[in-house]
Amino acid sequence: MIAFLVLALAVALPFGAARADDDALAGLRSELEALRSEVESLRELLADVSSQASTPRPALSSIRLPERIAFAGAAVPLDRWDVVERLEREFYLALAQPAQVILWLKRSARYFPYIEERLRASALPDDLKYVAVVESSLLPGAYSWAHASGIWQFIPDTARQYGLRVTASWDERRDPERSTSAAIAYLRDLHARFRDWPLALAAYNAGEGRVGTALKTQAVSEYYRLALPAETERYVFRVLAAKLILDEPSHYGFRVPPEERYAPHETDVVAVPVTGTLPVQDLAAAAGSFYREIRALNPAIMTDRLPEGRYDIRIPSGGNARFAARLPDLNRKMAVRSVRRVEYRVKSGDTLQGIARQFGVSVGALKESNAAARRPHLYPGDRLIIHGVRPKTR
Repeated sequence: MIAFLVLALAVALPFGAARADDDALAGLRSELEALRSEVESLRELLADVSSQASTPRPALSSIRLPERIAFAGAAVPLDRWDVVERLEREFYLALAQPAQVILWLKRSARYFPYIEERLRASALPDDLKYVAVVESSLLPGAYSWAHASGIWQFIPDTARQYGLRVTASWDERRDPERSTSAAIAYLRDLHARFRDWPLALAAYNAGEGRVGTALKTQAVSEYYRLALPAETERYVFRVLAAKLILDEPSHYGFRVPPEERYAPHETDVVAVPVTGTLPVQDLAAAAGSFYREIRALNPAIMTDRLPEGRYDIRIPSGGNARFAARLPDLNRKMAVRSVRRVEYRVKSGDTLQGIARQFGVSVGALKESNAAARRPHLYPGDRLIIHGVRPKTR
């Protein structure tokens, strides 16, 4: 149709041009060129579609698993059909996400060196590092529906049990180094109970009570024979699949040169005693950095302000001397904000947000200091202790 219009215009143009002024002639020529261009584009598109239709889809084939696979020094029983099929499921599903695997490889260069060092120092198997890959894809800010957080996905109670500080403003589950130490301690305890690494990993995922009960009621002694919730039945096989792929990525078509992988952050650690509250922006300025970078280097920081306490803060490498020189000024600013402790009795009609505004503190700070503030509702007569109340200005 378009080709016909182009031809008609080409034939009619001389007659129309004889009767039209120069502007009309120029307009017709412009329309003719546009139509010719459109026809050419359609021809190219048609040729491209025809080429794709005639090109056969590349053949896909399965990849044979290694004849022998070991995890944490123990052989995986590949002589059992169900073990092979369960492993292949997780193996192929991982391969089906090539972008994710590439990101695993890139992030592993940042986090694996420290994890490997801590595992060696604790005399634990190096293969345990793949648990962090499956748990979080090595993302410090990962957070699950079960309220687990960090690269090792600790829930709050277990994190506190293993020495991590978890508050509304500072959450060490998200600190890769501190949480790695806690994870190693927890995995060691699980292995001491079950005497088997696959069972220890199943307990890490589902809870030691559930795994212990399943072993007893089903009268079996190994993970590969145990019926567990679907997620836990898949869990160890997902770790095995991550190990297979990341141990030999080039064998499966993944090539990420060392220079393209993410390097560990080069930082200095400074001790920061906070009286009252300290805005993270002030902290960043003192370090010669900026807000986003300080939050990225310190994923444990959860809010815009750090409440009273002592914090080990990572700042860009080489910033130690600058920060030490700026620390007195930070202390003066904190003193000006005058830390005060106020006891408040909740009245009818009070809300947590309203009380926070009234005293110039955050809702998170109220919840951190008061169990009553963490309940779904406040009740008249509830007693709240409010720290860091700012003086009223006139």
